[in-house]
Amino acid sequence: MTAGVAVVGMGIAVPGAGDPDELWKLLRGGRPVFGEPADRYPLDAFWSADPAAEDRCYTRTSGFLHDFRPHPVLAGEIAAGVHDEADRTALWLRHCLLQARTDVAVRATDRYAYYVGTSSLIGDRAERAVLAEAVAGRHTDPKAADRLRSLVYGGGPPRDTLPDRIARSAASGLLPADCEFAVVDAACSSSLYTIGLGVLGLLDGSCDLAVCGGVSAVTPRYNVTFAKLRGLSPGEDVRVFDERADGTLFSDGAGVVVLKLLERAVEDGDPVLGVLLGFGGSSDGRGTAIYAPNPVGQSRCLERARRAAGVSADDVDWVLAHGTGTSVGDAVELRTLAGATGAGGVWCGSNKSLLGHSAWSSGVVSVIEALTALWEGAIPAQARFTSFGASAPYADRVRVPVTDVPWPEDRRRARVVGVSAFGFGGTNGHLLIADRAEVPTSRPVPDADPVVVLAWTAHLPGDPGPGEVARWLRGGVLPGPRTFGDRYPAPPFPDVRLPPPTVRATDAGQLMALRVTALFGAEHGELWDPVRATTGVVAAASGPQPSASDNLVRCHAAELDALLEGADRAAFAEYVAGLRAVTPPTTKDTLPGILPNVVAARIANRYDLGGVTMLVDSGFTAVHVAARQLAHGELDMALVLGVSANSRPEFARFMGLGDVAEGAFLLALARESVARAHGLVPLTRLGSAWQRAPRRAPVAGETFAAADGVLAVLRALHADAAETSVGPADGEPGPVITLRRQTRSSR
Repeated sequence: MTAGVAVVGMGIAVPGAGDPDELWKLLRGGRPVFGEPADRYPLDAFWSADPAAEDRCYTRTSGFLHDFRPHPVLAGEIAAGVHDEADRTALWLRHCLLQARTDVAVRATDRYAYYVGTSSLIGDRAERAVLAEAVAGRHTDPKAADRLRSLVYGGGPPRDTLPDRIARSAASGLLPADCEFAVVDAACSSSLYTIGLGVLGLLDGSCDLAVCGGVSAVTPRYNVTFAKLRGLSPGEDVRVFDERADGTLFSDGAGVVVLKLLERAVEDGDPVLGVLLGFGGSSDGRGTAIYAPNPVGQSRCLERARRAAGVSADDVDWVLAHGTGTSVGDAVELRTLAGATGAGGVWCGSNKSLLGHSAWSSGVVSVIEALTALWEGAIPAQARFTSFGASAPYADRVRVPVTDVPWPEDRRRARVVGVSAFGFGGTNGHLLIADRAEVPTSRPVPDADPVVVLAWTAHLPGDPGPGEVARWLRGGVLPGPRTFGDRYPAPPFPDVRLPPPTVRATDAGQLMALRVTALFGAEHGELWDPVRATTGVVAAASGPQPSASDNLVRCHAAELDALLEGADRAAFAEYVAGLRAVTPPTTKDTLPGILPNVVAARIANRYDLGGVTMLVDSGFTAVHVAARQLAHGELDMALVLGVSANSRPEFARFMGLGDVAEGAFLLALARESVARAHGLVPLTRLGSAWQRAPRRAPVAGETFAAADGVLAVLRALHADAAETSVGPADGEPGPVITLRRQTRSSR
């Protein structure tokens, strides 16, 4: 990446700070923001002092945005009743958008990209909508079912609680409805990944402004599942890097940055808050466990960011680390950083001792801290830190400031800060930011090296062979049943390489991802073998998945029992008893087994892949994102996965869909030069652009939910035409994927 992308706006909402100035004051001497949930949820229904208590959490505090003060424009909208049914996360995100765009010059012809990092279930309203369908959906009396839905959840379509709807509602009237858009889930690195995507869009000219960020909300179920990993601080005192560190605490949070090409920002007179030098993303690949941090993956993303930026370790003054306060995670990160510093060492800090871990939004929160520190000319002291401890092997290379460190502008050189975010499942990101850079005379564009489709595989109920699936893709009948049954059958051990207790705690979508990849390898070979380190996985899935929904009911059982009365309470007790008989209690395997982004990470872990992995909410978006990563050289090969693992009636009602079919579809993409270099014969070339979708005849049959986009590309692959384009519903803006068969003269 040439140093040609500027940050021209930023907005933030975290406990204790509603704008960057308040954030700076908090970081310069504020107190930790942790407290009890108050009216957010009944704490005693989820808490126990006993860490071994079933489906309970042993901590009482988190970082809650109780003191949220909306942007004046948003405050006026709230007073006028515009957002009466809005999710709180949509309000936090809208607040940040309003704040970030304040001083940004725009033109009528500007094209926007809007990327939001978050989870499939981003707040308590979304979880309550899932609970309502689980409880009410078993009633045969429609009136009784509606009464229970109202009691447990309230009003509004459940689909509106999902992240794509929340992100779009937050931007309503602020960004064009047809702008390029994606919801990205890479766990705690999600919002940093959105910035990486925004940079690529600016550099290849597909947008003029990129609006990137993330939002996350504390929920009791997430605290319960993380507690079973013993990752929360028993003393409720986050002490990042300190020898007494014993865990983290999660917090609400939202943040947004607005990006432009530096040349355009200077021309427009925008405030240049910082210049993005380079982004590096990676996966941990194979390791001891999918939730165990791997120094190989972390080192890889640092190296990639520095290579993209054209800087050395000696150029970096400060690293704003992921640093969560878990003793194992902090030690791995510090050792990795010590091995990647220059001769003079590096300053290192983390905001989580004060702010808590804002999960999916933590990356952009740290970026906003870094930008503010550049502006203020100081590196803030590390809160709640005294000493690494006597035996720390990194103390001579990594310096943690115990007082504020002056960091004034230097005429001789740019000041450079690196921001790290490492996500659950081994998704790593590192972003380098400077206070200035030369305005580039030109911007890089991807080489004329087409993206090609190498191979595909499908995994469907009944295990039809490739020939049967191909006939179905050409317009035949679904070659088997619609679903895998009430419980997805465990794949063979070589496919998953997981112990039986872990398999039982792992959602069907993750197991299906591993199974379809094993089938791909059996049919085509492991095509990624020569480029494992630069092969990534982009997956598409959306909505509540089966194991996650079942665990949610287990964790909320005490709360719902207290809420229901009479026959409803008795019926719920019977339902929960049956659920507990077939659903394991929350264990250390539960969180990795239900986190949506781990669908992609499982493949990278099983096959030791080192490229970026992420989950998006649409199959078309997955292909689009993968193609862009390939075109820019971020990846050499991409596995694109579409998975549909939940055919339950309550899922269909939640999503507003008809009959949902189950299955997984995998595409392997690469640049044409990579394919040729390794003797791989492409099936077709693939292009991708965000535009109005072409008109196409509707496809009869069941929906595969978020996997429909990947399935549409497979159907286009089996069409007879020399060129076929597919995209979302007629007239809708979105990623349009074009397949062009190669003629003899074009090869």
